[in-house]
Amino acid sequence: MLKIKSLVREYRALLLFVFLLIFFRTAYADWSPVPTSSMEPTILPGDVLWIDKTSYGPSLPFLNKRLFAWGHPERGDIITFIPPHEDVLYVKRVMAIAGDSIRIEGNEIYVNGARLEQSVIESTDAEIIGTETIAGVQHAYKLSKERRIPYVGRTIVVPEGKLFAMGDYRNNSADSRIWGFVDENSVLGKVSAVAISFSSEREGLSKLAFSIQ
Repeated sequence: MLKIKSLVREYRALLLFVFLLIFFRTAYADWSPVPTSSMEPTILPGDVLWIDKTSYGPSLPFLNKRLFAWGHPERGDIITFIPPHEDVLYVKRVMAIAGDSIRIEGNEIYVNGARLEQSVIESTDAEIIGTETIAGVQHAYKLSKERRIPYVGRTIVVPEGKLFAMGDYRNNSADSRIWGFVDENSVLGKVSAVAISFSSEREGLSKLAFSIQ
């Protein structure tokens, strides 16, 4: 017992730092590296995301467990969550919330019967970059001309406590079109910014912290 007390006194500053770090990552914010391209062009592989935990409620780092909720994701939010089919952290955009109807025909998306406004800003032999407006906020999307677009072709109503999430890289993303709804309880936070980027596709100051939509 005396030896333990002695160790605690000796490493008191380190233990306090570890406690505060865990508390910060649980209650306020966390960070997460991005390994895939499913959210291009908004988020790139090599980006490290800043995860806001004050929007929806605290969640435990490392264990990826939600403690309780005081807020709910909205349409257009980019969220981190555990999908229903595997214990891996995903990053996607909320396209529809509980009670919404959603219909997807290729890249055309209808939420509650209204088609989301889209426009093409760049088209090459390989890909299309466009913009899309959801909940009054515009964001970018991407399409590869060499890949098939997942086809849903029916109207789906999102159940209570669930979300319908998709990647911005529309035909290079495994999401709710394939494995179903996201449980709100599995949402760990809202992506508010890219903290830092190690992607070779970002240049200059854009590698530093900046907000995203």
